[in-house]
Amino acid sequence: MKSSIGSDAFALLALVFISTFVLLLLRHFLPLRTTPAYLTVPIFLALVLPISIILLLPIDLASSSRTEDEASRGIWLPDGVLLVAWRLTYWLTFALTWYAALRPVQERTKLTNYRIILPLLGEYADSGYRTSKDRFKYSLISNGRYQLIVVACAGAGGIYVFLVNGFKTGSVKSLVMA
Repeated sequence: MKSSIGSDAFALLALVFISTFVLLLLRHFLPLRTTPAYLTVPIFLALVLPISIILLLPIDLASSSRTEDEASRGIWLPDGVLLVAWRLTYWLTFALTWYAALRPVQERTKLTNYRIILPLLGEYADSGYRTSKDRFKYSLISNGRYQLIVVACAGAGGIYVFLVNGFKTGSVKSLVMA
């Protein structure tokens, strides 16, 4: 088995290039020194992760190709490295888009500062309220309204599919996939 040092170096350099590009992009649109870290870090990860998938997918395809000579694959990485890379990318993307983490900061035993990840963070940053509590409440209400609309549309689509096709496992699968 040959070493993947060249491929490792390329993947690492490409990741550093992507990270530098995203930092320069953020620097162009945000004042990095005055922007709070609870905004900068999730935005940085939200840009780096999808761009890194563009790099990770061809490497995964080349690594899983069935050639006898590993050097003819091009850029390849060991299976364990690919598994860890895909899991990190998947779970970080999942956490940024769905998970809302509340981290209290103690000031006279009150919860006064909230750290919120992407779904709530956008509304939190754009709200016109001054206190953290009001901003967070507005963010929850806005995102709750959006989720309610999505669930209502899914319910209407489900009723339509069940009326047209009947309640069959194939129509349930097609509805879930859609």
